[in-house]
Amino acid sequence: MVNGRDQWLRAGWATSIVLMILGVGGCPARQAPPSVDNGATAVAPDGSESGTAAADASSTEPRYDASASSAATNATTRSGVGSESPDSAVSAAQPGEPRMSTTTDDGPVAVGNSPNMATSHAPHQEATAANSADVLATPTATPAKNRETIPAGANLATYDELNQRIAEDWPEPQVVLFISGQQHGYLEPCGCTGLERQKGGLIRRDTLIQQLRQRGWTVLPMDVGNQVRRIGRQAEIKFQTTMEAFQIMEYQAATLGVDDLKLSSIELIQAASSDGLHSTGVISANVEILDPSFFPSHRIIEAGGRKIGVTAFLDEKFAEEVRSDDISIFPAVDRLKPVVEQMKNEGCDFLVLLAHASLERSAEVAQEVGDFDLVVTAGGYGEPTLLPEPIPGTEAVMVQCGVKGMYGGIVGLFDSAESPLRYQRIAISAQFKDSPRLLELFAKYQEQLKQAGLQGLGVTPSLHPTGRRFVGSETCGDCHTTAYEIWQGTPHSHATDSIVAPPNDRGGIPRHHDPECISCHVTGWNPQEFYPYQSGWLSLEDSPHLVGSGCENCHGPGSDHVAAENGDIDVDNDQLVALRQQMILKLDRARDKCLECHDLDNSPDFHHDGAFEEYWEQVKHYGKD
Repeated sequence: MVNGRDQWLRAGWATSIVLMILGVGGCPARQAPPSVDNGATAVAPDGSESGTAAADASSTEPRYDASASSAATNATTRSGVGSESPDSAVSAAQPGEPRMSTTTDDGPVAVGNSPNMATSHAPHQEATAANSADVLATPTATPAKNRETIPAGANLATYDELNQRIAEDWPEPQVVLFISGQQHGYLEPCGCTGLERQKGGLIRRDTLIQQLRQRGWTVLPMDVGNQVRRIGRQAEIKFQTTMEAFQIMEYQAATLGVDDLKLSSIELIQAASSDGLHSTGVISANVEILDPSFFPSHRIIEAGGRKIGVTAFLDEKFAEEVRSDDISIFPAVDRLKPVVEQMKNEGCDFLVLLAHASLERSAEVAQEVGDFDLVVTAGGYGEPTLLPEPIPGTEAVMVQCGVKGMYGGIVGLFDSAESPLRYQRIAISAQFKDSPRLLELFAKYQEQLKQAGLQGLGVTPSLHPTGRRFVGSETCGDCHTTAYEIWQGTPHSHATDSIVAPPNDRGGIPRHHDPECISCHVTGWNPQEFYPYQSGWLSLEDSPHLVGSGCENCHGPGSDHVAAENGDIDVDNDQLVALRQQMILKLDRARDKCLECHDLDNSPDFHHDGAFEEYWEQVKHYGKD
């Protein structure tokens, strides 16, 4: 990257186009310890989908206004994905009275909400380059803005997000809280656009946490829930895997999200509950599953000379979505108030609220309960705000976790009256190399899918809406020889190969037993719902004629057309013509068919103006010879 951002953009986008056409990598979904010792006894856990976007970037949930009277503070947040202004303003305290500071390229910026604080303007830039193997390394290129080149809502890393400086000007913190949440089934980013360009994944998150600990820092990870998005056996295995990952990464506290609570109660208890001998760190003040002892109301962590109390709640409005007699959801404020009093009585000097709620509800609860120092919310859409937001009428600030596990955040606690807290948002990009121990866990996850098989995962073939059956591209090629030869020369024909042995750094882990990857890499599956049609691909052994993304994925099953052309069924000329017409996909409808697989998560490059026309030129074919 020595030639800077422009060269990187040209090379990066060119590479991604090739990778997308090649169909490399797997697909998450369209749409997982020892005590900390830093001079004090730490309470640490012994153990501890992929759906479409975890939150719709076009949703109209209002952004919580941290300062009703301050447009400057408001300007630091995004009301939608990718809408950040280059000249964002931040809230600054009067000299000598900051509660918190964060790092920008212009140095630390104090933010806070004490009665004497005033709001002032200060420019900021995105964090800039650092060597991918070392978060403290010297930058290799000049920072530059480049969000305008990335479709809103895509999980592609910008140049700046691949070259971040992590807490480079922080003094030694007493404790660092690592913030995550809203994973929504994305154990890893889809590799179809190139792993090096995509954000997210537990495998990289572990590397980041390890690098912070290698500085000698006490790092306490915490999560606000929603590890999965769907239900069913695969989602349960994902949840188990995430809980195992939390144990490996030494998560200290986490809560259950609304989508987690849609899994079976027995699964939740087996994977995430605590007992007298074993603590996972999963807590909730207002959610009970069968017995309140399974998930404690709070946790107290002693580390770095601090005594940190952590509790959590689920927005009561989600009760109508969680339809289980085993699960009880109580009014949050009523349950939180006595918990906060208990933590204060036990001498906690810093109180954290994990809020699985909207931005507004998270702030409301913090205001009604009081006494919190930090609120971590699952609310918001797209990127987390660059800076924390003060909550009016309280001493608390609120930070967001983002969506699909693409971001983490670090909150440093300091023995400093002027800057007791510092915060930095971090993109989980390819800057952080794969963690070998999490790769091993991910391989175990894929092996579990293989051992379960489609039947064990509850994946059952369904009749195609047309009622027809799939015959395979080779059969199509008996008459459509030129079109078949063109298809053979495209990456679509090798789509299955790319999940059997993905051509990327994780190529040693096959994905062809994973329904969320299979659905767009073989012939005869529903690409958005992750199940096969009757006569669709089932396995390499049983369905060799349906490997690759074949003709019938776009044109529909060809059994009736083939039978009529071969004289296997009696049809008159009008019927023969009608069957031929059924197989024609007109160009004006082709783009919508492509988008069933080439969606924003898996093919963001397909969402630029003119992209369909560009890619069509590389695969275009017309009818019979």
